[in-house]
Formats: sequence, structure tokens, C-alpha cells
Amino acid sequence: MRMNFWLGGAVAVAIASATAAAAQDDAKALFQARYDTFRSAMAAKDAAAAGAVLAPGYSMTDIRGETRDASGLQAMMAQMPPGLSENSKTTVLEATVTGDSAAVKQELAAAMKRPGPDGNEMNLELSVVSNDTWVKIGDAWLLKTSVQKDLVVKRDGEVFFKQSN
Repeated sequence: MRMNFWLGGAVAVAIASATAAAAQDDAKALFQARYDTFRSAMAAKDAAAAGAVLAPGYSMTDIRGETRDASGLQAMMAQMPPGLSENSKTTVLEATVTGDSAAVKQELAAAMKRPGPDGNEMNLELSVVSNDTWVKIGDAWLLKTSVQKDLVVKRDGEVFFKQSN
């Protein structure tokens, strides 16, 4: 009888763990789709489509601690160098939904070719990890805040700038 109690407990823990993992995967897939939509809008420099992913009061804090609102993000989008947005990808690393709010850790990776200091073409790679907050308004998940935590820039495969907060 005692063995059945422990076996039942072990099965319950295994089921709970599997359910939590499935919920995590579902949340990651949900937010991956939202980031893909946002990234496509950014690449197209479509301010209206990018704005449709943002919650009212959106703010983004960059690696230096400077904060931008939606209009500041649109200004930054307009200044993106050619080739950067076309060769970028956002990957959801973690996503946890709690009611109408979600905490998402994501990485933006981008690559481009640019003239180097010596005039020769160089390959630049950029990786930015951010902690984001999404809110559910009606049926839509909207990006409320984004805080950059880690930035790595490589030139021709060598790290030449790295900062973490």
C-alpha cells in the first residue's frame, strides 16, 4: 500500500513537469510568432505594423540605460543601416505567462557587411539579449517593455564590444 502512494506521487510530479514543459513550449511558440511579426515590420520599416505590436506606454531601455518610447523606436528604426534588418532574427529563449502578463527573454541576432576602418569590407555580428514584458489586451499580446541585458558585437568573428547589465 505504501509503495502505491509513492508511485502515485512520482507519477503526479512527472505529469506536472510534463504539463509545465508543454506550457513553456506553447508560450515560446506564441511569442516567437509575435516577434517574427514585429521583426518583419521593422525590416520593412513599416511604422504602423510595428506600432500594432506595441502596447500603450511601450518603453525600451537600451544597454546604456537610455529609454525610448514608441516614437523613439520608430526614429531608431528609420536610422537602421541597410542590410541590418534583413539579416536579423529574434529567438525566444524563455517565456512565462502569468494571467494577462508574460515575461519573455529573447535574443536578437543580426549580421551585415560594412566598410572597415581600413576601407576593406568587414563582417559585423550583433547579439542583444533582452528581458521583455508582454500584456494581453483583449485577444492580442502586445509588447509593453523591453530591457536590454547583454550586448555582444563581433567584427570578422572577433568580439570587439561586450556589455552586460
